[in-house]
Parts: sequence; C-alpha cells; structure tokens
Amino acid sequence: MKPGDFRYEPLLKYKAFIEEEKMYELAGATEKLDMEEKRLFSLEEIQRCAVEELIERQAVDVSPHEILMYQTYLYHIDLEIETQRMKVLETQRLYDEKRASLIIATQDRKIVEKVKENDKAKMMESEKRADKKALDETGTSRYVRENC
Repeated sequence: MKPGDFRYEPLLKYKAFIEEEKMYELAGATEKLDMEEKRLFSLEEIQRCAVEELIERQAVDVSPHEILMYQTYLYHIDLEIETQRMKVLETQRLYDEKRASLIIATQDRKIVEKVKENDKAKMMESEKRADKKALDETGTSRYVRENC
C-alpha cells in the first residue's frame, strides 16, 4: 500500500459508516411508514364496513337508539382516522428527512472517494515524472561517460 492510499482511508471508512447508519435509519422510517399506512387503511376499511352495515340495518326496521349508536361509533372512527392521517403525514415527513439525510451522506462518501482517486492519480503521475527524470539523468550521465 502506498502512502497516499492510506491518507483518505479512515475518512472514507467513516463516511461509509455514516452512510450505512443513514440506510438503517431510512429502513426503520420506511417500516414505520408502512405500518402507519396499513393502520390507516384498516381504519378506513372498518369505517366502510360499518357504514355498509348501518345502511343495511336502516333498510329493515331498526330502533333509533341503534342508529344513534352506529352514528356515535362512526364519529369516533372518523376521529381516529383523522388522528391516524396526521400520524401518517408526520411519519412521511420523517421518512423524507431520513431519505434526504441518506442522499447527503452518500454524496459525501462519493466526494471523498473522488478526492482519493484524484490524489492517487496525482501521486502516480508524480512517480512517473520522478522515474522519467531518473532515467533521463541515467541516460545523460551514461552518454557523457561514453562520449567524453
């Protein structure tokens, strides 16, 4: 391993570690968002079924007290749905933040990789120049020795 290779390696490992942490955070946020969306869907499904059942019951002779109970139940489900929609929006915002954070971490890692590659290329070019200079000096001194 050449000296220039080691120079950026700790920073690159750190940036890769940060990127991996952000990936895990995003995975957790994705899982939570899915869970909240499923809960919202199930609440909406419960509401739909309750409305259908109320319509069926109203088709037959049903007491006003029972209709009032259904309406109260539907009102509470509506409140839960609204609360759950707020949770979904908040979780979506958190997911977007985590995603943006991951994008930034990935860009940072790629920048360090690019700097490392550029530094390595410069070092190789410098080595080539030094080798060429040494060969030129060797050739020149050999020419001087043989011809003078």
